[in-house]
Amino acid sequence: MPVLHPSPARTTLGASLFAIVLTATAAAGSLDLPVRGAGLSFGNSRTFTGLRFNLVDRDLQTIRGVTVSFWAPAREPTGRIQGLSFGLAGTAADEIDGVTLNLLGCGADRVRGVAVGGLGAGADEFTGLGLGGLGFGGDDLTGIVVGGLGLGGDRLTGVMVGGLGVGGEEMTGIMIGGLGVGGERMTGVVAGGLGVGGEDLTGLFLAGLGVGGERMTGLFVAGLGAGGESLTGVAIAGGGLHADRFAGLAACGAYLRGDVLTGVGVGAYNRFDVGVQGLQIGIINYAAELHGVQIGLLNHAGNNRRGARWLPLLNVHLGD
Repeated sequence: MPVLHPSPARTTLGASLFAIVLTATAAAGSLDLPVRGAGLSFGNSRTFTGLRFNLVDRDLQTIRGVTVSFWAPAREPTGRIQGLSFGLAGTAADEIDGVTLNLLGCGADRVRGVAVGGLGAGADEFTGLGLGGLGFGGDDLTGIVVGGLGLGGDRLTGVMVGGLGVGGEEMTGIMIGGLGVGGERMTGVVAGGLGVGGEDLTGLFLAGLGVGGERMTGLFVAGLGAGGESLTGVAIAGGGLHADRFAGLAACGAYLRGDVLTGVGVGAYNRFDVGVQGLQIGIINYAAELHGVQIGLLNHAGNNRRGARWLPLLNVHLGD
């Protein structure tokens, strides 16, 4: 059987080609093996479509497909990642579109899709499904976002869940905090294990201990108490309720107090220092000026004639 020996010409040509590939790889920072528009890349390819592996991302431009990075970016994140990205330490870019899964964390100016960080994740603008082992943060968060400990942003829209708490400025949707939820303007369904607090509250609010706000509209249920400047709708608390102005139904187990009530007020001690238009039910009912009915053990209507201001069981003032 003949023995094949490589010719000197072939050996020289192969060595030359291999040297050229190594030189090009060193200059470009990556070894790319394209096949019909897609390919395989090892190293810091800045623009690539296909399957890409890199130790540390630097100066990205556009990456499409599947990219795997093993350490955090060496410089300020740049470029766009489209597709599926995995990060041992983390993935970062100006924009991430698709799914990014990271052992530690991920971050970008804008993320659209699914973002998961073992410790945390964040983006200036986020849309999609976000999961952060410890926390998740950003400016604008839209979608379903869960932070193991907490979650915070300027504008939150969608379903937001924080193991300890959720906080923001403008919050719309369903907000759940293990301990509490706080924001300036909240609209939707909000639940805090201990408490919920804000300025403008509209919707359904549930708290283990208390709910507080300035302008409150909707249904408010608190284990201990709730209070604000104005409360419109239904407020129920195991302990007490306090507001400057109540409109609707206010019911508590112990102490109901405010300036003005329009509607129905129920409480063991039921006191309004300016006036009541409606119905008071309690053990002791007090209205500086009554336009309605009081039912209780002892009832005071400050605008009744002398001798009829304090009455047992029932007190009534109808008309001017």
